[in-house]
Amino acid sequence: MTQASAPTAHGTIARVRRRIQVLRAGAALGEATGRTLLEPLGLPFVPMTTAGSAQEAVAAAAGFGGPVVLKALSDAVIHKSDAGLVRLGPATAEQVRDAYAQLRATSENLGLEDAVVGVQPMIGAGVDMFLGWVRDATFGPVILTGMGGVTVELFRDVARAVAPLTAADAARMLGSLACAPLLAGYRGQEPVNTTAFCRLVADISALAMALPEVAELDLNPVRILPDGTCRVLDVGMVLTGGAPAGAGGAVRPAPDLRPLARPDSIVVIGASRDPAKPGGRVLRSLRGHGFTGALYPVNPSGGEVDGLPAAASLDDLPVVPDLACIALPAAASVDAVRECVRRGVPAAIVYASGFGEAGADGSALEERLRRAAEGSRTVVCGPNTIGVVSAHHRMAATFSQAVDGQVLRPSGTCVIAQSGAVAGSLVSHELTQGYGIGDWVTVGNQTQLDVADYLAYFAGLDTTDAVAVFLEGVVDGARFRGALRTAREAGVPVVVFKTGVTAAGRQAVASHSGALAGSESAYRAVLEQEGAVQVSEMTELLETAWVLGSVPRPAGRRIAVVTTSGGAGSATADLISQQGLDVARFGDATTEALARALPAFAHAANPLDVTAEGAFAAGTLRRTLELVADDPGVDVTCVVLTSIVGQDAVRVAREIADAGGPGRPPVLVTWLVARDLAEEGMRLLAERGIRVFAEPARMARAAARLVAAPPR
Repeated sequence: MTQASAPTAHGTIARVRRRIQVLRAGAALGEATGRTLLEPLGLPFVPMTTAGSAQEAVAAAAGFGGPVVLKALSDAVIHKSDAGLVRLGPATAEQVRDAYAQLRATSENLGLEDAVVGVQPMIGAGVDMFLGWVRDATFGPVILTGMGGVTVELFRDVARAVAPLTAADAARMLGSLACAPLLAGYRGQEPVNTTAFCRLVADISALAMALPEVAELDLNPVRILPDGTCRVLDVGMVLTGGAPAGAGGAVRPAPDLRPLARPDSIVVIGASRDPAKPGGRVLRSLRGHGFTGALYPVNPSGGEVDGLPAAASLDDLPVVPDLACIALPAAASVDAVRECVRRGVPAAIVYASGFGEAGADGSALEERLRRAAEGSRTVVCGPNTIGVVSAHHRMAATFSQAVDGQVLRPSGTCVIAQSGAVAGSLVSHELTQGYGIGDWVTVGNQTQLDVADYLAYFAGLDTTDAVAVFLEGVVDGARFRGALRTAREAGVPVVVFKTGVTAAGRQAVASHSGALAGSESAYRAVLEQEGAVQVSEMTELLETAWVLGSVPRPAGRRIAVVTTSGGAGSATADLISQQGLDVARFGDATTEALARALPAFAHAANPLDVTAEGAFAAGTLRRTLELVADDPGVDVTCVVLTSIVGQDAVRVAREIADAGGPGRPPVLVTWLVARDLAEEGMRLLAERGIRVFAEPARMARAAARLVAAPPR
């Protein structure tokens, strides 16, 4: 199937699907059956003739002319070479007869009653590639390609992307391979013409979308000949085991989350006089963090709760509130949602656990909750959530202790998490360091609203500069991709920490929140295609999001390292280089000015050690950083501080902050001393918009992500 033949091929898709549907679900199909099914679609298979006797094999070989390949074909054996079912290069009639007899004997010994012998012409030398797909339950077909033959199994050098793909997408996939230099013409070799192969990748992508009955397809090898044409030498297929896995359900309108994220009035249903209970904690959290809208406690006994008059029921309220915080047990929460729907409350948070994550009975209860809100204008966050927090709106609709004693400091970072406990821990760490969280939502069981809904909504707010997502799994892959695309088109970076990438991790996810985690490769491919950044350490999630959302984009990849320790400087320069960044070379004017500013024994080169004498001399560090920042060959300045504590820490932090500013390269800082010894200095840097890292490796990764990030 080529670009030219694709329209014709679409006319035969229905017939191919009907042929597949009569086969056994989940069946693995070898080359003979695979070719029979797919050849009508115009894939560039090497010609093959099946032979029922040695004489027919000789005749077929004569028709092709020259050396041939004989194969014994059976759906019971996918890897024919491993089973001794391939003979390469017979040229004479006698050699063809011998090869045929050998294959027949081997087939009988293996008990392959369905085996047939195929005869193919030998194809000229070229570059062998692998091409295929695996159908992911969440995102649909994941297209895979790499160097072919046994190479793909040996080195695992495979590029992955989720269909549909264009030829340009395929070219980018090839460029991402470790073996890409071999295709580009390594050490004087002629470059491989991959144009036709990239078109074939796009066609296979379209075919994967059109044949949901095929779970897996392997075209291995696909040989790229010197003239750029492609020939498929072998094929294997696996059919889906039941209903074909897809990439999501029907598209639904984006819900209005303003009443949930920016309510003007809130009711706490289940408000408690006991500050240890969720209903007491939520009410006190809202009041303690300065929610300025109308606030109504609901308690069946009436009276007062936390100094506010309490209504006995939702019907007793003077207005219909924007948001209902439902702090009741699971079964009672379902009834409360029904009441919210009846009264027209536009948003509700259900905090209770005991739903889908708790087994069969909980799943039945969660289905009742889903039906209670279905078809209404009420959007439901949760259940099994710790709530929604907005520093921009001075709203902490949560029972989490993560915000106790903390100031809700606005920032451009938004957090969307499928684990309330993890999110609370990460958020508390970020708040303690002084960086702030703008909005924070834990999605719970996603009975109605899911990660995609929150991501699309918050990415569209002017207050959001970056989104951090703690992700266990999504049900609707297409909607999740759409939300990622919405964020990318809005210029909002998305940073993701994905759990459940191993079999053990997936099992833990299912028991924790009922979410189904897709395969690691599919998620990784989708995140890469849609421009999201995936981090491998939990504590990097908010750190990376803050950097990408708050630090100006550098003009290039040239990094200056300024340090108070020569050893730390050289180690950081190594880390910078390992990230594929350039260690900047200072210009002559900068070097001369640095030599005048620093102690005589300092070496004015990058990495630049200001020495202990320079670090403790007031103004020296600031002057050094100003000179480095003004060098036209510097795009980012990375500062590594060691044992500078107490009031010296405050002075040094102020000098670093004062040396930066508009028009100068961004500054990142690593401070290696124990935090409590330099707390004031570190917080001063946070307040001045400079990120402090605990480890130079993390700073180097952040610099690399800044350099790679698209302009804002």
